[in-house]
Amino acid sequence: MTASGRRISRAAALGLGLWVACPGLAAGLELFPAAEVREAHELRLRILAEVPQLDPRHLRERPRLPPETLAQVQQRLLALQARETDNPFFHWAQGELMRQGQDPAGAAAAFERARQVAGPRFLVRWLLWQEYLGRDLWEEVQREERALQAIQVTWGLARFPLLTDELMRRGTEVAEGGDLARALVLYDAAVANTPESPEALFGRASLTWQADKTRLLSAGRDLVRGMYHTLRSTPTRFRVTGNLLLSLLVAFLVVLVLVAALRAVRIQPLFGHDLRERVLSAFPPASQGGLALLCFLLPLLVGLGLLWAAVVALVISAPYMSRRERTVVSGLMAMLALLPLGYERVAARHVLAASREFVLVQAAEQGGRGETLVQHLSRWAQEAPNSGLPHYSLGLALKRRGELPLAEAEMAQAAHLLPRAAFAHVGLGNLQYLGGRLAEAEESYHRAADLAPRSAAAQMNLFTLYTQRLQLDRSEEAQRKSLALDPHMVRTLSHFHGQGLTGVVVDEPVPWDDLVAGLAFRTGEVKAVAEGLWGMPLRGVRLRQLPVVALALLVLFWFYGTLRGRSSPVRRCQQCGEAFCRRCQPHPKEKDYCSPCAAAFRPREGVAAFVRARRMRAGEDWARRERIRVRLLGNLVPGGRDLYRGHLIRGLLLCLPAVWLLLEGLLLDVLTPTFRFVVPLPGQVRWAGVLVLLAALYAWSVWRRGAPAGAAG
Repeated sequence: MTASGRRISRAAALGLGLWVACPGLAAGLELFPAAEVREAHELRLRILAEVPQLDPRHLRERPRLPPETLAQVQQRLLALQARETDNPFFHWAQGELMRQGQDPAGAAAAFERARQVAGPRFLVRWLLWQEYLGRDLWEEVQREERALQAIQVTWGLARFPLLTDELMRRGTEVAEGGDLARALVLYDAAVANTPESPEALFGRASLTWQADKTRLLSAGRDLVRGMYHTLRSTPTRFRVTGNLLLSLLVAFLVVLVLVAALRAVRIQPLFGHDLRERVLSAFPPASQGGLALLCFLLPLLVGLGLLWAAVVALVISAPYMSRRERTVVSGLMAMLALLPLGYERVAARHVLAASREFVLVQAAEQGGRGETLVQHLSRWAQEAPNSGLPHYSLGLALKRRGELPLAEAEMAQAAHLLPRAAFAHVGLGNLQYLGGRLAEAEESYHRAADLAPRSAAAQMNLFTLYTQRLQLDRSEEAQRKSLALDPHMVRTLSHFHGQGLTGVVVDEPVPWDDLVAGLAFRTGEVKAVAEGLWGMPLRGVRLRQLPVVALALLVLFWFYGTLRGRSSPVRRCQQCGEAFCRRCQPHPKEKDYCSPCAAAFRPREGVAAFVRARRMRAGEDWARRERIRVRLLGNLVPGGRDLYRGHLIRGLLLCLPAVWLLLEGLLLDVLTPTFRFVVPLPGQVRWAGVLVLLAALYAWSVWRRGAPAGAAG
C-alpha cells in the first residue's frame, strides 16, 4: 500500500465510522450556532458548580443524597434564586432535590417551570432530557422528548435521528451494565423516533431475546422488520454492496491461489518427471524431486508472495492441462485485468463516505444551522456553481436560522439547477409557504408531486396548505395520499398539529441516488484509495499496471503451453499412476501404460503371474492414495475434489461461493475492519446464516458422487 493510499484510507475509515456508527455526530460540531452551544453549557455548569452533588458523575457513586447533604444543597440553591431565576437548570435542580426529599408534587412543578423557562432552545432542552434519562424519570423524559420533537418539526423534520442515536447509545451502555429491562425501554423509544432504523430494530430484537426467551415472536418480528428496512434502505444497500464487492474481489484472488495450488499438486509428478528427464538427469536421484518442487515454491522463497507463486504454478502447469482446463485458467487470468474496475468502484464509495461534502449534506439534512456549516456550504456553492446540492443544503441551513430571503434565493437556484429533483421543489415550496405566497407554494408542491409521485412530503405540505385555505376536500385527498405513502410522518405531524403547530411544513430527504450524483469525486483520491485496497498482493505490480501484466501472463501461459505441448507430453500410467514419457517408454504407440505395466499387461502370454500381481498391487496402492487425497480435499474445501481432478468449472461453482461466504461473513470484518462499511445486521445473525450456507456447501461437496479417482486423467 502506498503512503498516500494509507493516509486516504485511514481518513475514509474515520469518516465512515463516524457516519455509520453515529449519524450526525460527524457533523455534530457544525449542527448548532456556537452561541447556543456556549449558552446551554454555561447555564448547566453554573448550577453544577454550586451544587456538584447533582453532577451525573456523583450520581453513579451516590444515587440519593443523605438528609444533611440535601439540606445544605437546598440552602445553596436558595442563595442562587435571585440571579438564576431565568436558568432552567436552577428549576431542574430544585425539582431534583424535591424528588429526593420525597416531594413528588413539588418536583413536578419545578420540572414544569424548567420546561417553561427553557422555551424553544433546543440544546438546553437536550441537556435537560439527558439529565432525566440518566435518572430514569420517564415521564419527564417523554415530555422533554416531545418538546425536542416539536422543535425539530419546525425545522422541517419528520424523523428524529439525533434522539434515536442517543437513546441507542444509552441503551447499549445500560445493557452492558446488565439492566436489560431499562435498555429495552430506551430501545423502544429509539424505534418510536425512527421506525425505519435497522440498528434500533436489531438492537431491540437482541435485547428482547436476551431478556425473555419466551418472547421469540416479538424478537423475530423486529428482526424481520430490520432486515426488510436494511434491504429497502438505499444507503444501507450502498454499504452492503460495497462490502460484498470487496469481499468478492478478495475471494477471487484466494480462489485463484487455491486453483493453482491444487493443479500444482496434481501436475507436480508429471512436471517432476519431465524435469528429471530433460534438465536434472545429472543430479543425484534423491535431490531431483526436491529441485522440482523448488520451482513451484521459488516465488515464496524470494518473497514475491502467494499470488506470484500461484501465477508461476499455473504457467508451469500449462503443458499438462487439457484444452478445456487451459480455457478456464485463461479466463481466470483474464479476470485479473478487470480487478482495477472493481477496486476503484469500492474506493469511490469510501471516498464518498469520507468526503467533506457528504458530511455537510448530512449535517444539513439533520437540522444543522451553525455558522461553520453555513460557511462551508457557501464555500462549496462557490466552488461548484453549477451543482444544485450545495445550494439546496445552504438553503435548508439558512431557513432554520430564520434568514428566509437568503434561503429562498439559494433554494430557487437549487431548483433551477436540479429541475428534475422533487426535493428541491419541495424545499422551494416550503420557503414560499413560509413567506405567505401560497399560490407559488402550491405550484412548487404540485411540480414535486409530478416528478416524484411517491413524495409523502409534497402531499403532506399540500394538506397543510389546503387546510389553511379551508379547502377541506382537497386537503383530505392530500392527507389520504400522504398517509398511504408514509403513515408515520402523517401521525407525527398530526399529533403536533393538534398541539397548535398547524403551520409547519416538512422537507423532502435527498434521495441517495441524487446525493451520489451530486458529489463529484477527485480521480486522484479514488485511485489512491484503490491502490490502498489492492495492497499489491502481486508484489511489484500496481493496480493500474495489472491489465498489462495480466495480458502478458496470458500470452506466456498459452505460448509455453503450446510450445511444450508439441513435444512428447508426459502422461500418467492408467494402471499404476506413474509418470512416463517417450524416453522411458520405447513403444511410440503406447499412450496408456508405462514401460513396466505395458510389459506386464500388453502380452497375452509369457508373463509370470507374480509380475502382473505386483503391478496390480502398485495400481491399487496408487488408486487408494488418490481416493484418500480426493476425499481429503473435498472435505477441506468445497469443490476441492473437482479442482484437483480437472473439473474446474464445477469446482469453481462450489469453491468460489464457499470462500466468498467465509471471507464476507467471518474473516474480513476481523482482518481488515478499516476497509469495511459498518452494516446494521447483527453479527450473530450474519454468522449464523454464513455457517448454515457453508455447512450446506460442505455437505454437498462431501456427499456428492463423482467419477472414480483412478479414471480421472
